[in-house]
Amino acid sequence: SGVKLWEFKTGSGVSSSPAIGPDGTVYVGSSDKKFYAINGKSGVKLWEFETGENVSSSPAIGSNGTVYVGSMDKKLYAINGKNGVKLWEFETGNEVWSSPAIGSDGTVYVGSDDGKLYAINGKTGVKLWEFEAGDDVGSSPAIGSDGTVYIGSSDHKLYAVNGKSGVKLWEFKTGDIVYSSPAIDSDGTVYVG
Repeated sequence: SGVKLWEFKTGSGVSSSPAIGPDGTVYVGSSDKKFYAINGKSGVKLWEFETGENVSSSPAIGSNGTVYVGSMDKKLYAINGKNGVKLWEFETGNEVWSSPAIGSDGTVYVGSDDGKLYAINGKTGVKLWEFEAGDDVGSSPAIGSDGTVYIGSSDHKLYAVNGKSGVKLWEFKTGDIVYSSPAIDSDGTVYVG
């Protein structure tokens, strides 16, 4: 049976999934409006970063150690993973439930409840393009080996979008809201709930 190694108490519920940095640091958001970095061995808090609302988004970690996470305060944050210093913030038109995904060139893709998928320069926080779905984009993007970005929406559709240009390649109508993040097989097949 499992043995608890440590526990870390936040100020409220945790629906964000943790991400683990190459040095073993655990990054996770909480409904207490904070984002935490925790030592994975000891459970000791390394730093915390306060946002304006709940952090339900799950973080993504860039190759240079930058941590990207969305907040219900309508923003995506880029944070230095070592010290918790904000590098930049990008404001969307509504809450960011979606968890960011990072392309091979460092582009950060994230959805927002304003019905858009955004492509953002990971270093500068400058918007490269936006793609408009028919409704909220709470789904987290998945990136194919060819750079295609797949995203679900509350408009009952799955979209395939060109990661460089933001142009829609195709859409697939499902029976209901797509909250789940797509998974992509090595042969290019896309699976989504």
